[in-house]
Amino acid sequence: MHGYGPDGLPTFRPLIIAHRGASGMYPEHTALAYRKAAEQGADLIECDLALTRDGHFILAHDPWLSLTTDVAQKSEFADRKTTYTIDDDDENFNWNDKGNITDWFSFDFDLAELRTLKKRQASDFRDPRYDWQETVVTLEELVEITKEMSEKQGRTIGIYPELKYPHAMNKILTARNISKKYEDFALDELIRLGCCLSKDSPCYIQSFEISSLEYVRQKVDTKFVFLTYNNLTDTVWEKLVNLNISGIGAGVQNLVTPGVKDDEGRGSYEVGGPTEFIDIAHRYGMKVHGWTFGNEWMKLYWDHGQDPYSQLEEFLALGIDGYISDFPLTARRFLHYKGKLCSTDSSSVSLSSIALLNLSVLLSIFS
Repeated sequence: MHGYGPDGLPTFRPLIIAHRGASGMYPEHTALAYRKAAEQGADLIECDLALTRDGHFILAHDPWLSLTTDVAQKSEFADRKTTYTIDDDDENFNWNDKGNITDWFSFDFDLAELRTLKKRQASDFRDPRYDWQETVVTLEELVEITKEMSEKQGRTIGIYPELKYPHAMNKILTARNISKKYEDFALDELIRLGCCLSKDSPCYIQSFEISSLEYVRQKVDTKFVFLTYNNLTDTVWEKLVNLNISGIGAGVQNLVTPGVKDDEGRGSYEVGGPTEFIDIAHRYGMKVHGWTFGNEWMKLYWDHGQDPYSQLEEFLALGIDGYISDFPLTARRFLHYKGKLCSTDSSSVSLSSIALLNLSVLLSIFS
């Protein structure tokens, strides 16, 4: 179909990538947040892969659990609280170091135990009414949701999994005398589920760690995204080119539109105008998916007048290739407002598919 790639995803506009599901409205990484993201028009659903003790993958932003679950209230799990060092693969540079974390960790629990937990909204400034209703979701369950919603809406909905802290995870696995690498656990499960089999799959594998991407590149020929909030040297760019990286997942307020705190420390202003980061990535043949777009004033610069459309407009003009957003419905509405949501080629997508998607969005809004 004209206007769509071999993976079934649109090529004529920025992709709508639902960050942890529709996480601005519902507790992140829950079946509710994933289903709502699909109903609201997400092209891809972003997820983070957290390994369990018995070799399953749940989806959680971090493998430590207390921020978004009630694990701390479970007396039967009190003795599982412990400390691990969660640093990246580069001893000389902080790409995504977290240091020593004391908490409860997914890989110290079996899946059945994790299913007893309930989840809450991660941010206290967001809607609490769905707290403590949903439990953890496995990667397999997310894939089932995307397939079901794709069939219902007559369009492709893919996944955007992150290999989470692979260097730290491999150290933990080695300490437990487990020779299988974290990346191999992830690839085996993705392949079993029919995902990420080739570049024609509606799937992007993302990571902050280049060594992890180098390892999985030897295993599968799929789409990879390097995540960063740091500027890249020519050496790093060349390394990514040699890896045939599909794109950069860029922390937009660090790399594209830098800002500075106001005098009160309340919010931030954009300073110096946009950088050339997106143009540089495009010159290297890479897409740029920006993170993370949100609707609340604290997620926006004062320059945007507390209007998320203003920020989305700015990045559309800069040539962004994908919005990684906590509010996929807002991104969809914005692209519809700009007349860019659907291909102008009438042969690209059926009217029935458009009608099904519009109906799903309306039902999502009013449900």
